[in-house]
Amino acid sequence: MVVTTSSRSGAHVTLAFTVHSDSENPLEQGSYGVGLCLEAGLSTTCRSDPSSSTGVTVIVNGNPSDEELQREVLLECIKFDQALSSMHHTFDVQSQLPFSQGFGLSAAGALSAARCLLAMSSLPPKDQDKAAWMIAHRVERKLSGGLGDVTALHAGGIARRNHPGSPYHLFEENFMSGPGESESWESPIPVLAVWRKTKSRHTSEYIDSEEWSLKIRSAGIQAMESLGIGEWNKNRWTEIINQANDFAENSGLLDDAERRELLNEVRWALRSFEPRLSVLLCMLGESVVVIPNEIEDDGWLEYAEILIDRLTDLGCLSTRVGKIS
Repeated sequence: MVVTTSSRSGAHVTLAFTVHSDSENPLEQGSYGVGLCLEAGLSTTCRSDPSSSTGVTVIVNGNPSDEELQREVLLECIKFDQALSSMHHTFDVQSQLPFSQGFGLSAAGALSAARCLLAMSSLPPKDQDKAAWMIAHRVERKLSGGLGDVTALHAGGIARRNHPGSPYHLFEENFMSGPGESESWESPIPVLAVWRKTKSRHTSEYIDSEEWSLKIRSAGIQAMESLGIGEWNKNRWTEIINQANDFAENSGLLDDAERRELLNEVRWALRSFEPRLSVLLCMLGESVVVIPNEIEDDGWLEYAEILIDRLTDLGCLSTRVGKIS
């Protein structure tokens, strides 16, 4: 019998982070950091057919794709239910945002794919979601697609990752929390995501590079000396903006891949809204998020999207900070 399952996940934008990938255990790899979980993201529908040849077909926004992500997720899920290997799985992914542009979509895609597959598995329902988070983190690290997006999405809202690693691990056949730890506070802050339409570098080019890793870690430690302590609440909003700007500068990422030009282009297009807005670099794409300096200020979003569309050749999408999961 053909089974169809669906799942959705919001995106995540990292604003400042450190790199911690030294451990040989991928569940212990990750990052400290701060970022925004967005309502916009992607949805995955999986059609699993036991009567056809085994394997995986991936379709992204209507186009065939050779993405490794879903194949790796399937291999991890098979460890919990061997029967999944005797089906052909067709993943139909619909994404509101572009891949490889700093929106954490590999984490969102891995999580939604794992949830789809495990929903039809023999794994007890109480363990399925925990397993999906763990699998998503493991696949992210295997493909060097990210360091902390899964753990951030697990918190939702305005997320602070306090300890690197997966949100869950398996110990003596029981799912336990950690080693990754994150916390958040929630506010439906308006966000305008803006990106170059050309493809950006893959995240692995930064986090697998010793030179970039050292630069990012140094800048991230400096940012988290402030952001990583104290109560995490709405009173930190201005500090988040300031430290995100400092991190982009100190890490050297602002001047790599012409990101400074991107920032200036967006600021020029939205100059009529100064000083109400801040434009922050997304890590690690060629993209930015436009956010209000005052949390409650949301009267600019529709007009800002129109200006970006009319005055630039950039992609853009209006959304909000997502709720805590």
